[in-house]
Amino acid sequence: MKKWMVLVPAGLILIILAFSITVYSVARGPLRDSIDQAETKAGDELQLSSIEESYQYNSTKAYTVFVGTDENQDDVIVFVPEDNEEEIVKRKMDEGISEDEAIAMLNQEDAPSKIMSSKLGLESEGPVWEIIYLDEEETLNYYYVLFDSGEWWRTIRNL
Repeated sequence: MKKWMVLVPAGLILIILAFSITVYSVARGPLRDSIDQAETKAGDELQLSSIEESYQYNSTKAYTVFVGTDENQDDVIVFVPEDNEEEIVKRKMDEGISEDEAIAMLNQEDAPSKIMSSKLGLESEGPVWEIIYLDEEETLNYYYVLFDSGEWWRTIRNL
């Protein structure tokens, strides 16, 4: 009788765990496929020799962003649009401001209590650094700095 009291809950836990892993894997499938397709397209058209980071950036348009090196060993950022009719945008990292410089601009303008993330994205104005942070009241804020010029572009506050 004691074996059943141990085996039944353990079996239920294993079933729940297997179900959760399956649901997670199925849910992540389209994102993984989208990144794989964009990586193939970027690799074919731009001869990227290595990709250090890849992620999705969604705003008015969706892009897959790759940070890596090209055939000349230059550090580059590549924005591959989800819409196949739009062009791929490529920039060298040394053509714009760094992540540290963008965060320093935020620190001068506001007092973030915690920086949640910072990443490159593509907006109508061109490449931007998007910094997501919490302020002193623990509200969510977005701060955008133009990558090419280092100028402030916009801030979205109190979300």
